[in-house]
Amino acid sequence: MRQYHPHRPPTRVDLSDNTSLWGPPPSVRRTLATLSDAQLSRYPTPYADALTAALATHHATSPERVVTGCGSDDVLDSAIRACCDAGGSIGVAVPTFSVIPSFAAVNDVELREVELRRDGTVRADDLLASGAGLYYLCSPNNPTGTCVELDELRALLSKTDAIVLLDEAYADFAEHDAMSLLDEFDTLVIVRTLSKAFGLAGLRVGYGLGQPDVVAGIAISRGPYKVGGIAEAVAIGVLEHDLDWVRDRIAEVRALRDELTTRLVDHGLRVITSEANFVAVLVDDATKVRDQLLAAGVLARAYSSLPVFGDLVRITIGPRDQLDEAFELLIGSVR
Repeated sequence: MRQYHPHRPPTRVDLSDNTSLWGPPPSVRRTLATLSDAQLSRYPTPYADALTAALATHHATSPERVVTGCGSDDVLDSAIRACCDAGGSIGVAVPTFSVIPSFAAVNDVELREVELRRDGTVRADDLLASGAGLYYLCSPNNPTGTCVELDELRALLSKTDAIVLLDEAYADFAEHDAMSLLDEFDTLVIVRTLSKAFGLAGLRVGYGLGQPDVVAGIAISRGPYKVGGIAEAVAIGVLEHDLDWVRDRIAEVRALRDELTTRLVDHGLRVITSEANFVAVLVDDATKVRDQLLAAGVLARAYSSLPVFGDLVRITIGPRDQLDEAFELLIGSVR
């Protein structure tokens, strides 16, 4: 195995990692200024009790149905370990989040890949044919930005007793999510993050929602003290004071995303319709396009030889002036 090394050289405009380019919410600086000595010098509660309660309130559920972690990837890793035996298998619709193969490998789990359809959707029967002991889906999917259809997700959950791990890191930007299915299916675990729409990627706060017995198993697998006291305090402050700010940024991202998509399509580029905070553009040589943009000071994420889609360049949605510059460079690079 290799360490994870995203291609992120220093650059003037970074549109590569899908985090918030509007900075953190307003309450963050205020919270940091009020931290006590004990919050810095003592351990937090082992399982971030106060944050767990705040997230439960945010989602109108009980704390027993919430588990936190050091980013959503920590929750995903812990969920795979808790819900799939070593030597088992995980069914995955590809292409998807690039770290999942590493999580499968370190947990001694076989990866059984099923290709997405050309429109970015996946069929329940295709996944079920893999006969996996656990299923992972990302919706909206990274790097395509496409969503799992709720009818297909319901069909999958109805036809298997295996845990279905649904990664909704980008769901804040989408038209729908799967939260309504949590009460209907005991085997559904939804994983979320405060790294994207909430602008807290540097603090690494993720969480999962599911049935209490499943969540308890994930928490045990995760281990204690994974959310630091500073991160917990800041996250609670945002949940209590900044939801309007978050909603405004989400609306701005959606509008800019749709506008950028229209402009690219109007200029003859092949764009995957996205419901996330990024746009994926299909190109002949992703590395070449990325390097041309980088030479002008703009960084995008390049994917080469993906299943189904081939090469694509993924562009994070940021403020209009940054997108305007990326648009002009991208149009020039593919002519």
